[in-house]
Amino acid sequence: MVGSFISSVLFVPAAGYFSATLAQAVIEMIEAGKPFEAAFLTGLTYLLLALALNLLHAVYEDFYLRWKRQEIEGTIERSIYEKALMVDYRHFDDPSYFDSYKLTTEEFASQSSEMLQNLFSLLSGIAKCIVYGALIASQGVALLLIVLGCSAFVAYAQIYWSRVSVERETAMVNDQRKADYLRRLFFDHTAVADLRASNIKKPLFSLFDGSVKSRAAIYRKYGAKEFLTDILVNLAQLGTTFAVPVYVAWGVMSGNIGGIGVYATLIASSLALKEALNALGWWSSQVALGVAYAQKVQRFFDTDSTIEASTDGEKASDGPFSVRFDHVSYRYGGSDEFAIRDLSLAIAPGEKIAIVGENGAGKTTLTKLLLRLYDADGGTVQINGRPIADYDVSTLRGRIGIAFQQSRLYALSVRENMTAYADADDARLKSCLEEVGLRLSLDAQVTKEFDENGAVLSGGDAQRLCLTRLLHSEFGLLILDEPSSALDPIAEYRIAKLIFDRSPTTTVMVAHRLSTVVDADRIYLLSDGRIIESGTHAELMAQNGKYREMFLKQAEGYLKA
Repeated sequence: MVGSFISSVLFVPAAGYFSATLAQAVIEMIEAGKPFEAAFLTGLTYLLLALALNLLHAVYEDFYLRWKRQEIEGTIERSIYEKALMVDYRHFDDPSYFDSYKLTTEEFASQSSEMLQNLFSLLSGIAKCIVYGALIASQGVALLLIVLGCSAFVAYAQIYWSRVSVERETAMVNDQRKADYLRRLFFDHTAVADLRASNIKKPLFSLFDGSVKSRAAIYRKYGAKEFLTDILVNLAQLGTTFAVPVYVAWGVMSGNIGGIGVYATLIASSLALKEALNALGWWSSQVALGVAYAQKVQRFFDTDSTIEASTDGEKASDGPFSVRFDHVSYRYGGSDEFAIRDLSLAIAPGEKIAIVGENGAGKTTLTKLLLRLYDADGGTVQINGRPIADYDVSTLRGRIGIAFQQSRLYALSVRENMTAYADADDARLKSCLEEVGLRLSLDAQVTKEFDENGAVLSGGDAQRLCLTRLLHSEFGLLILDEPSSALDPIAEYRIAKLIFDRSPTTTVMVAHRLSTVVDADRIYLLSDGRIIESGTHAELMAQNGKYREMFLKQAEGYLKA
């Protein structure tokens, strides 16, 4: 910070002073009858001083400030991602939140680091204006007023442009997000294969074309305002270019300005002051731009987080959890329909239960309430006899192992993917790989994102690898939301039995294939967010209800196959 201040406020203006007065110093020595060698050495000294000061500034910028800016941007960007993890999950269902999130992630880090640099550039511009202004004012203030008057138009135009720029970029955020969505699809191997084989690309390209047209319309809308900015800038610059030499020449001819040396200094100082003032207007607009962006992204940082802020509650105890849903209801924001309706159930410590039902029955919503990604709209979710809201949310989740149908593998090593919840020695990790039927090196990279020799796993193998995260760790609760759906029925049953048999942990398994849950201690059948049947597999089959109907239909499908 101190280095930036010294470089911007002292080195650069001082270099400008020596450059502006070089010609006058040489001419006045010659006019005074000094030897040419002395005049030459004086000019060379001024030149070298200006060069040295500019080089010192360049060295600081090139060898320190630029790489320091990377650190600053990295720190800010990391803080944005950390903030995103501290925002309540419900906000991710809100498109307007994604607009503010996109604006924040794409602009705020770079704008913040640029803001600091722009601020020092602004201070440097002020210092240069003072130096050049003093040189001009020493011969009278009229010329100074001419330059200041013309440059004021430029400064106003540039600040006006910064406001227009922020308005335009903000207006385009939603359309830009649509275009970015299509770009992301073309980085997804599965999506690309689907795009090639189907006609889904037609509506997707239509979505993209619509976003392009909308952005073009926004540019047209703001075109007149930007054209006005260009007019003001050009008029001011042409006015300065014409008025300054005419006024100085008149001053020399009338005797109000003395000597050709002073003439040279005034011309050089006036042009330099004009450029400094123009730059001052530009840097002012950039600082204003940064402030405007900061105001726009404030919504992201001000997003309330009642759930994620629950860090001073009770710590979850060791051992298997007991779980209770007491007349729980929940509906997603903006929806009139309840995903969970007046649902009550109890799970004893160490009990293995299954949640089954058709799509949209509320199965996944129930697991999200267990993770406290959402808070219930009615009733209470209890862990070990206490409302879930009483717990420190981070330590509570640390005691819950999760495997979703779409569990994500990351472009890291196999070892790092396996130790997402807890560390383990290599022998234990290799044993887990063998248990799920995978032959992978712990050091192998997953995906080819950063390594051309990376392992590309099938959907089933990817799910197997995700499940190993649960096999070497101790949890109070396991939540398995169709984590092996990509496997064949026999392999899926074996994986489910492996988890049920080996772990004393309380387990909640959400399943579509009913054959995987026949060994569960209790099965709950959901429909429209309600429990309509419950019992063991044998008890439910004996009831001749919906569960039996679903099980037999699935079994019939396997027999026909």
